[in-house]
Amino acid sequence: MLMDRGVLVRWNDEKGFGFIQPENNVAQDVFIHISVLKKMARKPIVGDSILYQTEVQNDGKRKAVIASIEGVAVIAASATPRSHSHVQSRNENFNFNNKSKAHSHSPRKSSFNTIIPMLIIVAIVIFGFKQYQEFNKAPVLDQAPVFNEVPVLTNEDTQRMPMYETKSRTQATATPRFQCEAGKTHCSHMSSCAEATFYIQNCPNTQMDGNGDGIPCERQWCS
Repeated sequence: MLMDRGVLVRWNDEKGFGFIQPENNVAQDVFIHISVLKKMARKPIVGDSILYQTEVQNDGKRKAVIASIEGVAVIAASATPRSHSHVQSRNENFNFNNKSKAHSHSPRKSSFNTIIPMLIIVAIVIFGFKQYQEFNKAPVLDQAPVFNEVPVLTNEDTQRMPMYETKSRTQATATPRFQCEAGKTHCSHMSSCAEATFYIQNCPNTQMDGNGDGIPCERQWCS
């Protein structure tokens, strides 16, 4: 199944949604919700390369329905062993058969002599079943948070979300990875709009967003 590729250019971590900029120069960005990335080993961040499939909503906007973060591991929930329920069923049948045999004993025997062997058998079955559960217990991997409700997107939410724009859409697929380096706090230290955006969002003591609108170096890189 063919997947489209794009770059996550906006993300609201608190509400769990954002927008993908497609690499095929489609004019409209693609909406993505955290629920389609719940099997990822970490949450998405701005600049991630996303593989996705879309569907068109009633309002004409495109939404990602299947997606993954390129280069990030997928968490698979461990399944309960099939033999578990089978052994449990066999043990229940065994317990039921023994109870039936106990009730079919001759009325000449006392109820005390009937109950004691049955209790011993039940105790052995329970002990053996617990031992089997402990032996076959599989570790369960932690899963990423699941968001069941898709929030309603408003213009105010879109304006408050951090974003960056590359000089051309064809450069979106080559978004580099950055890390905070000591002494790099001004626009003259940056090499691109993406790097400047990364620094004001993740690194301390930066001085590149004088008007506080979330877009750094507007005269040099993010014009």
